[in-house]
Amino acid sequence: MEFLKRTLWFLLVGWWLALLWGLTAWLFCMTFVLLPLGASMFNRLPQVLTLKPVEHDPWTGRPVRELSWWLRAAWFVFVGWWLGLVCFKVGYLLCLSIVGMPLGVWVLHRVPLAMTLKQSA
Repeated sequence: MEFLKRTLWFLLVGWWLALLWGLTAWLFCMTFVLLPLGASMFNRLPQVLTLKPVEHDPWTGRPVRELSWWLRAAWFVFVGWWLGLVCFKVGYLLCLSIVGMPLGVWVLHRVPLAMTLKQSA
């Protein structure tokens, strides 16, 4: 029953809501004031797309030690803002096909990492 619910959600609502959610999150990340909200929204993007609860990193199962704030801020200014958008677009496009959906959800889980080098949720 859970699979049916999540499948119907994706087909009827998830695919277009995830696009709006991700673009809004990216725009929030472009402002200094709304950056924390944008990063939090990116962390919830797979849940908006498929109703799958956000979990820890599947590779390690635990949060990873964070890099310094200054390094993460420099990354965002020079690389993260455009790399996050590219990852979001690629992940979203992969999720539009049944075959690419697992990889797409995996890529969407990595958008915060690509944007801000944030390694834990």
